[in-house]
Amino acid sequence: MTRRRALFWLLALVAVGYAALWTGVFAPERRAVPPGAPPSPAGPQVPAPPSPNAPTIHVLFIGNSLTRAGGLPEMIQGLARTAGVNLVYELHAPGGARLRDQASDPQVRALLARGGWDAVVLQEQSQWPAFGDEQVRTGIEPYADTLAALARRTSPSARVLLYETPARRDGDSSNLAVSAEMGTYEGMQGRIDRTYERLAVLAGGTLVPAGAAWRIARREHPEIDLYGDPVHPGPSGAYLIACVFQAVLVGRSPVGVAYTAGLDSAQASVLQAIAWRAANGEGRGP
Repeated sequence: MTRRRALFWLLALVAVGYAALWTGVFAPERRAVPPGAPPSPAGPQVPAPPSPNAPTIHVLFIGNSLTRAGGLPEMIQGLARTAGVNLVYELHAPGGARLRDQASDPQVRALLARGGWDAVVLQEQSQWPAFGDEQVRTGIEPYADTLAALARRTSPSARVLLYETPARRDGDSSNLAVSAEMGTYEGMQGRIDRTYERLAVLAGGTLVPAGAAWRIARREHPEIDLYGDPVHPGPSGAYLIACVFQAVLVGRSPVGVAYTAGLDSAQASVLQAIAWRAANGEGRGP
């Protein structure tokens, strides 16, 4: 090899190494954005954990984009921390995932097998809970039951929470063959509510009545836009759901909590009060 050619290859290797170093160390980190949900808002940071002596609860969220949209887990964590509880969570929520998918997912099974969970939250795909009784019985119930059993195998005292999701903004006109109720928000929400109530009983779990809170808010405060798109909650909707979780998961009223996740304080107060009402049984049914 001539001296000139050797020098060429040496310089080429140096250039490749420098490029790799720049990409791996100095270039900004790039993360894949999971499909199916609008990005979380760049709101205020979650409050720091409370004192080291504060109670800590470990929560596993199993769902899809309806669990992560609008920054929901971070809001639940922020509300809990403001109330003096250090909520630590992990999330497995691929876009469009069903409980059937989650029950056979090796990652989910590994998370459940790890144990140490104080609560495991289960959430089904947005349309399936509004389908017919037979579809729910064969397409949802066995998998909710399986996940609940897996959770309790290594975390015997874990609470299983069934996250009752809000219906689509305008109903689901693509599934009118299932029922005419599917064509409206109210009809779809009623069907979703009934399914999650059954799942909570089947799994020996606790209902998180976010759908009921949504119904109250839509009826009494139509000026508050809860949706980020026709399916997913936006910041206000996610905050309302987070307040329901605060009431059910932490066992404390969200009313008066200082953490507003960047919402106007007046609107946050309205949503806090609605969430507490729903957690105490209001907003059920049409």
